[in-house]
Amino acid sequence: MDIIITLPSKINWNEYKEELRLVESEEYLLNFKVNHFPKKTNVGDKCYLLYNGYVIGWMKIVGFKEDEFKCGVTGKHWKGKFIQRSGKFHKIKPIVMKGFQGYRYINLNN
Repeated sequence: MDIIITLPSKINWNEYKEELRLVESEEYLLNFKVNHFPKKTNVGDKCYLLYNGYVIGWMKIVGFKEDEFKCGVTGKHWKGKFIQRSGKFHKIKPIVMKGFQGYRYINLNN
């Protein structure tokens, strides 16, 4: 089942677009930290992105991993459970939605 996550508004969209470009080749991963993994979601399902009040697109989920790493872009140290995304970011016609923490299950059929 597909999920949706919220990108914090404090994140600069132009910088994030660069991260999306870097993972497009599937050589790198984008990680989203969660308290627990979604039980109804599998590798290959879609992960929609909500930014500044709009659902703007999706990426394929490529893994679920408990890990510890240093972000190559921000230099921040991370430890925990992560939903991993990689590959092309698929833009959609923006859909209005209020932001939230964590993830939610969603069915948009895009």
